[in-house]
Amino acid sequence: MKDKFYQFYDFSYNKGYPPFRGLVQPRLQNRINKLVELSQEWEETDFIEYFRQIVLDDSQSEPEKRFAHWHLVAYIDQARCYLIWRKCRHIPLYKVKAEDFYSFTNEILFQADKFQKYLKKYDSRHQSQASFKTYMLGVLNNVIREKLDDLEDLESDWHILCDVNTSSMRVMNNFAKKLKEALGEYGVTEPRISQYIFAWQYFVAIYKNNHIYQVHDGRSRWQEPNNSDFMETSNYYNSQKNQPNQPLQVASALEATPEIIQEWMEICIKSLRQYRKKIEVSFEAKDYENLQVIDNSLSSTFESEESLLGIEVILQEEIKKIEKNLPSVHRKVPLEIRQAIMPLCYSSHLAIFSQQQLADWLEINQGTIAHYIAKYIQKPLLIKFKELLKKQFNLSSYLNNFLQTRFTKPNNNILDSLLIKSIQQLNDRHQIILKLKYGENKTISEINLELNNDFIKENKIQKIELELKTIFQKEIEKWQKNYIKLWLRTYYQNKLQEILLKGVKQLNKIQKEIIQKKYCEKIGEPAINSLYPEHQTSLILEVAKKQVKEFFLQWFKNNFSLALKVADEQIIKIIEAWLSRELIYLEI
Repeated sequence: MKDKFYQFYDFSYNKGYPPFRGLVQPRLQNRINKLVELSQEWEETDFIEYFRQIVLDDSQSEPEKRFAHWHLVAYIDQARCYLIWRKCRHIPLYKVKAEDFYSFTNEILFQADKFQKYLKKYDSRHQSQASFKTYMLGVLNNVIREKLDDLEDLESDWHILCDVNTSSMRVMNNFAKKLKEALGEYGVTEPRISQYIFAWQYFVAIYKNNHIYQVHDGRSRWQEPNNSDFMETSNYYNSQKNQPNQPLQVASALEATPEIIQEWMEICIKSLRQYRKKIEVSFEAKDYENLQVIDNSLSSTFESEESLLGIEVILQEEIKKIEKNLPSVHRKVPLEIRQAIMPLCYSSHLAIFSQQQLADWLEINQGTIAHYIAKYIQKPLLIKFKELLKKQFNLSSYLNNFLQTRFTKPNNNILDSLLIKSIQQLNDRHQIILKLKYGENKTISEINLELNNDFIKENKIQKIELELKTIFQKEIEKWQKNYIKLWLRTYYQNKLQEILLKGVKQLNKIQKEIIQKKYCEKIGEPAINSLYPEHQTSLILEVAKKQVKEFFLQWFKNNFSLALKVADEQIIKIIEAWLSRELIYLEI
């Protein structure tokens, strides 16, 4: 154990493990040996706390504080080297060196004032506190990450694209889904998305075999691929694309050259970089983004922004009618709560209750609330939505037009995407027949020859098209239900957010300024205190949140005659979460 408090390590990237290098070992070793003899019953945490107290004690001599400081650094130094190794192994040597990571972390470990700042925050005696090593590694990891954020594109391009376990089909499929989403956000559309992903699955296996599993020369594991990698990928791509069960967008496309494969992989990397830079959002915020994607896709489907705006206006009018009629609905849900159920438990992260919590409060069954929402709110809104869409397109003519003109080059809209998904639900044989008929424009005779004289007749194709139409109809219905759920969530979320924003705007000038500093400008409370020395920031914020809470509660009382004092604590949590997440995008 005592060895941990005097050995310093150096880092060697090529060997992948930090070999020993002496620094001030002899003196530190003598000191720790004497201390162990005097304190034989001490454990690691006791030594850590002992050295920590010396470093923070201004009455101690500078040499004594310096030695205690070095003992603590030695304790975490090997773990620091391993952290650096893990970071470096994904970054090309020509972009950043291990020495750079060392300099990043040395700023924290060897500058006394900075090291003391973190020691003051740590208390080894607190039961909930992480170990000292875990705590300091978290600090160093954050430092490295902040430094890397200042340097663009440090991570290897080929690490981003190929760091996936090719032996696991589940992992490959999950990465393919992420890549598909990234390509879509980057602006790539079908059939290119399917072609890129089809090529990627062969490229990643070839690249890893040639440059990861076979590397023994100590170079960076994530090297630039060479032409033979792209040549080998194109050979696999072209030989496999016409096999049964392959995506229609791939099977119907022209052959790919090595240059085309390289271009595709570089586009995949760019899309993944952009995708990874997105701010992480909650599930509810993603739902809102999904609704925006659906709206954009609706617009491109109907090629009329006025139609889309008209749908939004009509849905808002319809929900207001539904809300107005809710008191007359004869259900087990108490009359006084019927109009308030949606803002209370349907607005995601701004919901005051879950359905179960609301049911417990009302002393009714949770299924009663779920049935009430589905039957009296979602269903009539869905009926109206279906009526609006029915006026916009005819399912049969849309399907025929797709098969005849866009089978291999679908549009980037929701309906074509649903059609592709529907085709993929047909059995393999029926997919092949459609591919030959509409993807390769073959006649019935040519199709029969392709299928070894299986004697397919015209009515067989018509039956397949009818089956496709049935599946397409079901997919549209599922999408419509999902759209209405997302639309309702966004509608009530926006309504409650509007109330919270009004609550913030009615605060006094100092309260609004401090909220602006903390939640919009992301300034810490100590720094805010220095800007407003005559005010206590934490107290100002506490009072402001309570005032917003009272405004929020008053809105429920004015609109629904509801007193929600039972939810005081939950509303404060909602306000804190909303201030932290959404306020930065709004104007106070």
